[in-house]
Amino acid sequence: MEQTKLTFKIYEPLLDDFEKNIDRLCLKRDAFLNHVLRTEVDYLKKELGSKRQSAAARKFISGELKRLGTHTINVVVDKDVAAMLNEVVDSSNMVRDAFANRLLMFLRCSPKMLNYLDLPLNVRQSNFDYCIDDISTSPLLAMEEIFRDPMYYLRVAIEERNGVGPYMLNLPEKLIGFTCYLSDDQVPGTLEQRAAEELSNELLRQLDKLESLAFIKPLQAISSGVKK
Repeated sequence: MEQTKLTFKIYEPLLDDFEKNIDRLCLKRDAFLNHVLRTEVDYLKKELGSKRQSAAARKFISGELKRLGTHTINVVVDKDVAAMLNEVVDSSNMVRDAFANRLLMFLRCSPKMLNYLDLPLNVRQSNFDYCIDDISTSPLLAMEEIFRDPMYYLRVAIEERNGVGPYMLNLPEKLIGFTCYLSDDQVPGTLEQRAAEELSNELLRQLDKLESLAFIKPLQAISSGVKK
């Protein structure tokens, strides 16, 4: 099959940890990522649906990723895999590097991140509502089963607990540069964001008034009692 190169800018600490992981597993980085991308681009496309983010959102995400500090890598993939990914990027106006960073982060999801996202640390049926696939006792067959869809158990856990998949899940604010889609009401400086902020402030003001009234009424009742 014909192949081509995709260039990605990856958050440096994440890239270092990922490459250490695959070295320990004796995996060829590009071949592994080519396989994972073939599977995950379909899931990405389904999650995004018809969503298309604005130029402002794209610029903001790109800037946040750059601020983290990245290292550029070239990954050799099958041409049809590259075409599939680029099609999703073009239709959604997604930052391709944001998707790549999010994918690597989830592939090596640390216990700390799993705890933050309130996801199970182990694959046990009791940790899942959905009837998950069993893993073979045979070591090589088990490895083949995991390799077939490496994100399977993590994806099921995220969907069960959040109602969205890995690519629409909210991450810590520091990782906004790993965002595949951001609505304009979350982009600083946009009209939508200012309107959302004003609405939030107005709701807080109304809540403060309600709390003040709730405090004043008991005082009035006490005051009336004293007058009597």
